[in-house]
Amino acid sequence: MAKSKYGKYIVMELKTPAFPPEFVKMYSLFAKRILWMDSNVVEGAFQMNTSWYLKPSTHGAEAHQHDVDEIIGFFGNDAAKPYDLGGEIEFWLEDEKHIITRTAMIFVPAGMKHCPLIIRRVDRPIFHFSTVTGGSYIQQKSEGESIKSKTTYDNHIVTELKIPEEKKKIAIAYSKYARRILWMDENVVDGAFHMNTAWYLKAARTLEDKPHTHDTNEIIGFFGSNAADPYDLGGEIEIWLEDEKEILTRTCMLFVPAGMKHCPLIIRRADRPIFHFTVVTGGQYIKDEK
Repeated sequence: MAKSKYGKYIVMELKTPAFPPEFVKMYSLFAKRILWMDSNVVEGAFQMNTSWYLKPSTHGAEAHQHDVDEIIGFFGNDAAKPYDLGGEIEFWLEDEKHIITRTAMIFVPAGMKHCPLIIRRVDRPIFHFSTVTGGSYIQQKSEGESIKSKTTYDNHIVTELKIPEEKKKIAIAYSKYARRILWMDENVVDGAFHMNTAWYLKAARTLEDKPHTHDTNEIIGFFGSNAADPYDLGGEIEIWLEDEKEILTRTCMLFVPAGMKHCPLIIRRADRPIFHFTVVTGGQYIKDEK
């Protein structure tokens, strides 16, 4: 995009760490990585990476852990049937195997062993992301005893929409242009940070129509739904960062540092559904509109 004062906070091209060539080649056999955000891509940012899963594979991540919290997502790309994953994922939390066939977000607390990740079936492309609250994605080999504080980790996996009361009050107005899919926060899964997801369906001035700030960092995403042309947003978004208007027509992620004023957000055009998410590193989504 054209140079602008706040353009450095908008990521529209893939910039990954220097992965070994053999890893890049192996990954491309079953997936296409789209965008990567971390503190090396945008100064001060936390980490998030996004991909389309295209084919079955047994070459997913091996068992590991992180020293920061993580949210992992698997989303079906049919906005008309948003909870149908369109495939099957095998995913391990500690020593417990989970089979995922619905759109899902998984909260993985710091120190929890997770994976392997096996893509058992892909009937149509699956949108995948992971985000950690640290500035870079660092895998640590899992050693020692597994966490045994629970008999099951089912409650770490969110496959149904559970929204705060204040969002229920505006649900009818929101549904006029979008469909909210999943919501994660500390009230949905104990200890989780916040992420919410939706499909934008129609042009509209959204309910995010007033400038506001957060006291935690945020990543905002707008992703085209055509996996064959993943950088084409399939629409046009207007969003303000401080006093600067940004026009977005490509798949992108925006890093919004704590305290930065942003919005209003306007969907100028939606030629096809646009996948939208916001992530904040705090346990809840709290706006300050002063």
